[in-house]
Amino acid sequence: MRKTKIVCPIGPASSDRAVFADMCRAGMNVARLNFSHGTHEEQKAKLDMIRSVREELGLPIAILLDTKGPEYRIRTFRNGKITLNDGDTLTFTTRDIEGDEGISPAVAAALQPRAVIVTNLFRDQLDRYGEVTHTRDLIASGIQKAPGAVLCLNADCSLTASLGWDVPNKTVYFGLENISSDAVPSVSDAPHCLRCGARYAYRRYTFAHLGDGYCPACGAQRPAPDMAVESVEALPGGGSAVTMKTPEGTVSFDLALPALYNVCNAAAALTAARTMGWDMDICCAALADFGAVFGRMEQLTVGETSVRIVLVKNPAGCDRALEFLASQSEDVLPIFCLNDNAADGTDVSWIWDADYESLLAARRYASIGVYGLRAQDMRLRLKYAGADDAAITVYDTADDLAAAVQCAGKPVVVLPNYTSMLTVRDKLSALAGGGRFWE
Repeated sequence: MRKTKIVCPIGPASSDRAVFADMCRAGMNVARLNFSHGTHEEQKAKLDMIRSVREELGLPIAILLDTKGPEYRIRTFRNGKITLNDGDTLTFTTRDIEGDEGISPAVAAALQPRAVIVTNLFRDQLDRYGEVTHTRDLIASGIQKAPGAVLCLNADCSLTASLGWDVPNKTVYFGLENISSDAVPSVSDAPHCLRCGARYAYRRYTFAHLGDGYCPACGAQRPAPDMAVESVEALPGGGSAVTMKTPEGTVSFDLALPALYNVCNAAAALTAARTMGWDMDICCAALADFGAVFGRMEQLTVGETSVRIVLVKNPAGCDRALEFLASQSEDVLPIFCLNDNAADGTDVSWIWDADYESLLAARRYASIGVYGLRAQDMRLRLKYAGADDAAITVYDTADDLAAAVQCAGKPVVVLPNYTSMLTVRDKLSALAGGGRFWE
């Protein structure tokens, strides 16, 4: 009896009776069936064929059944790939995990959504997507793959509003009416008309390039919002009382989250809710109970210290966070965190476009903290913006940062970018008695 076994997998080509017989005559003596592929009925047909041929040829052909074991099938990673090192923990989950604009075409094609909501487009991670117009084009490609979706678009963002041009989709616009900022933004991520290339003019700004803009050359106008926020009043504790006009009438709601950009997000949420046919009264009531999560204005209590985590990823978002920081009536310890990992975008030069100068002109801080892989870059940026370098402390580790928070003796506002937020939030949340961001 031969001790050497020649094992051959039986696939689509070798399932042919004549081909299989030739393989047997050539010396194959073990036929392998892979149960990870094909149905049980298909495998049964192969099994019957093998038994029939071996009986016809009089050869002792063994049958090896490779049964299907546990397996994980994964899709794409946010940055194309990840590198696993010894000791790393990889978590598998069935939860929806945050993606970004780059996967819009694949997601839209797979899900065929009933509604697509686009809030605004700002310069973000330029080393991954290039200019912000390319990011806009990625979303447009996704919309093309979902012609039945209702588009819920921000009328105040010229890039976002343009996604409603020349598409078969029903489009609903939301925006802010008669609400403007006194400051003219120093940097615009969308200064030029997408139709003719002329520079936009504005009747009023909301923030960054958002507002009531128009093109004086070709006449392109901001679309009139179907869902329009008409008034915003500050509430004690940092929230807002909001009045919003809808096609069915006016609704009012309290928003638990601070800052005007969260009012924009609430307008987007209510626009989508109306599109889906949900009860507006229930949705408005839910906004009052909606708490900040995952570093988006998230509030923690670490020992005796109140901590607010405000994620920043680009100049426009950073300026909004700096406005929030400047608006605090009491003395706080600001901590700026900056990494340059792949998920952050390795080009951190955007910090030079953020308006730290206005913050430091309005407020003088006895102490400022910086942390992260690019902490020294952050320290230099703050120094050039007018901060006293002697007041800046560099925290070498997340443990050092956490220790400073615990003994701050005043409220702390942490402004991290993406991956630095993950590290800092895990550390502070554990000290506050909370869990990881998915728990």
